[in-house]
Amino acid sequence: MSLLRLHLADLCSRPLLILSALAISLGVGVVFTVTSILDGFLAEFEHSVRSFSGDVVAQPRSGGDWEKYKTAILGIDEVASAKPRLDWFGLIGRRGARTLDDPRSSDLSGLLLVGVDQGDRVDIDLALFESATNAPAKQIGSGEYNYPPIVLGDAVAQKLGVVPGEALEVVSFAPPSAGPARPIRSTYRVAATHAGRRWEESLDRAFVRRTDLAIALGLPKGSKAFTEVIIRGAVGVNPETLKSQVADALFEANLPDGILPSVLSWRDMGGIFLRSVEDQRATLTLVFFFIILVAAWQLVATLVLTVAEKRRTIGILGALGASPNQILTHFAGLGLALGAVGTSIGLLLGVWITRNLEVIESWLGGGKRIFLPEIYQFETIPVAYEMESILRLIAATLTAALVFSLVPAWRASRLRPTRTLTR
Repeated sequence: MSLLRLHLADLCSRPLLILSALAISLGVGVVFTVTSILDGFLAEFEHSVRSFSGDVVAQPRSGGDWEKYKTAILGIDEVASAKPRLDWFGLIGRRGARTLDDPRSSDLSGLLLVGVDQGDRVDIDLALFESATNAPAKQIGSGEYNYPPIVLGDAVAQKLGVVPGEALEVVSFAPPSAGPARPIRSTYRVAATHAGRRWEESLDRAFVRRTDLAIALGLPKGSKAFTEVIIRGAVGVNPETLKSQVADALFEANLPDGILPSVLSWRDMGGIFLRSVEDQRATLTLVFFFIILVAAWQLVATLVLTVAEKRRTIGILGALGASPNQILTHFAGLGLALGAVGTSIGLLLGVWITRNLEVIESWLGGGKRIFLPEIYQFETIPVAYEMESILRLIAATLTAALVFSLVPAWRASRLRPTRTLTR
């Protein structure tokens, strides 16, 4: 208890010790904020990719029989579902616009038409399937139309200036399997718009029914055409393990035509962008951690000064029977206590910053947005609190504080009571 009272007395009598704790807290707050934002970014990016591409994607190189693919893939115990998808690129614009006759026009938007079956993407099923089948025919002049539905991202809908119910026309080229290469034009009705988890997804993709897209491309009615298979694994299954199992199953089934299709995990679909974010996270965390080391290094100077001022007190403790180990423990414990106080304040500061990012953004930008979605991919800055990252930060900070306090603590333990009391 006496050493605890000495800790408190030293903290109250030396403001520099408090300042050292505050310096550590600033470093911890910065590292916590950066780590939480990047963890949130990675978690949101993963959720976005996996919600669109599943855990594993199989891409046949020369087409194939969907029933054979379905049998081979669903024969894997770890597979929860496998859905065919037909993707095709096109230029989209308002129906009847003259710009549709000139593909060089800036008024056209190039995007990926994603042909899905019911149940492929739950968040657009209602707009794409249920509401579309009950939609009444619209009237234009003396004619009626009830075009197949299309779901646009909010960003591209805003760019084109369209709202649900309006008609859009798509210009593309027919696939080789539909005969000679030729331009095709098809019309769709905007059934709904969706925000998309990422700004890029909202800008460059549109969802249609797979059967409607197959007909528009000139494929036979009732065609089972697909360009990829979206595979989702059971809960807890490692996507990389599932990727290997799918590749093996397709190879054993000799699909297609003895040519192994491309089998990609969600990490492969994330590509260089995902890996660059992970590398940036590791680099920034290391760089900002040096801020904590600099702050913790101040403990050396501060505790050395404290030892110099407390020489007489240390001598009295030694005369009263305190062993060198007890004195060393006192000053090392003082440094550790400062690290703990600084870490606690820093974590609270980091939580406050991450929960008020919009307010801070407004302060920094003078009321204007500085974290633009077209650059950072998301409308709002995602944040995630990963317990593993937090525990690593706490352990690293306390370890640094303890290590840097050992030198002055060792010097204090080496002082002889007789010499300190006679000076």
